Amino acid sequence: MVTFLDLPEETLCLIAEDLNYQRDRYSLVLSCRRLYTVLLPTLYSQVILGDVSNHTVGQVSRFFNAIARRPQLANAVRSLRLECWDTEDDNEDIDCEFEYESELINGLVAGTCWSTQPYDQLRRGNTDAWLALLIPQLKGLRRISICYPFGSEYVERMFVRAAKEDVTAFPRLTEAFAEWYDTEDSIHASCMEPFFKFPAMRRIGGSCMVDSGREEGEPRITPFSGVTDIDLEMTNTECGFGVWIESCKALKTFRLNVGGEMISDGPDIVTGPLRESISLHKASLEAFWLCGESYQEDEIGWIGSFADFNMMKYLHISLSMLAKLDDNLEPTRDLLSLLPPSLETLYLCHCHNELLEWTVDQIERLINSNSLPRLTSLGLEGYGPSEVHQSSLETMRKLEELDKRCAEAGIFFAASIGSHRVVPSHFVSLWPCS
Repeated sequence: MVTFLDLPEETLCLIAEDLNYQRDRYSLVLSCRRLYTVLLPTLYSQVILGDVSNHTVGQVSRFFNAIARRPQLANAVRSLRLECWDTEDDNEDIDCEFEYESELINGLVAGTCWSTQPYDQLRRGNTDAWLALLIPQLKGLRRISICYPFGSEYVERMFVRAAKEDVTAFPRLTEAFAEWYDTEDSIHASCMEPFFKFPAMRRIGGSCMVDSGREEGEPRITPFSGVTDIDLEMTNTECGFGVWIESCKALKTFRLNVGGEMISDGPDIVTGPLRESISLHKASLEAFWLCGESYQEDEIGWIGSFADFNMMKYLHISLSMLAKLDDNLEPTRDLLSLLPPSLETLYLCHCHNELLEWTVDQIERLINSNSLPRLTSLGLEGYGPSEVHQSSLETMRKLEELDKRCAEAGIFFAASIGSHRVVPSHFVSLWPCS
């Protein structure tokens, strides 16, 4: 009779990694000698370091010393989350104990991607320096999430140098995400540029970022990166993420939720550069999400047509950015001329009540024309006064008729208008990278 302990090591590891809580894995590891030997690396598969309320150098140095002495534990780390950590400015009054073993550290520094070799900072307990030494040891790392604090120096420099001198430093890293530690202000998008050069990278994202400062007339980047998915929350851009998007050989999904004035003093978004960047991937882009109001006239707020994006299946966009408003804030483009036949899901957000009747008529024309034969999901999010005035009763009636027409055509339809402003979860779940 085969018992639990008789199972192959690979099966035991899969069982342990499937447990939801670290404490459960820890209990399993300590249950007997065989499980301790086999399953100890599973305790290191998902690592979270850092605590905004305390100095973290003790925690980081202990983890560093554990993996430095047992490389198999370093290779077991698949996911790393860095919460806010101490930087040089925070280290004047460190009163916690941390391990500093000169011989061990000296043996690792030479083969690590450092911009400098800050032994003094390590001795002083600068967590920023400790992390810059630790992270490149994690050769099995697949995902990294970084909450950058103010004053971070060594971690950023390490990634820059790795991208320039040793792109194989992170051979299995496929996903990277960065965010700013505070609820206001932001981190510059350039901090993520090194990740595009790592060979296995496929998805890059961020929150509380600002993309600005690209030099005018700077030549395009020759595509080199395998990144296929870009996902951004609370982010502003003046440059259309040109450096990011141009670096990709074949971008498949792009999502940007604009952050607004809490993120930067400059414009929330300038659509022209983004339109230019995205147009480079007409043959590969499958999903595009841009959530941010640009209720402006003419070219200023227009994102352009998607009619020749032949692979696009999912489009989530502000109506004002899609329909191109004139000086009187009236639409100048028919939806029929702006959408690709390959589209399966369309979600129109930020549709002001003044444009609602026009939009409903346009959607009905779309359905009746059968110009989008693959369309299966359709959403409309309006905003403005929640009261339904006499002049808008006809629009409400048209919405009800549109709902029936969609049902007949086999299209899922949801509208969030006026006081009913709940965005259907159906559409959120359909995003390819959720």
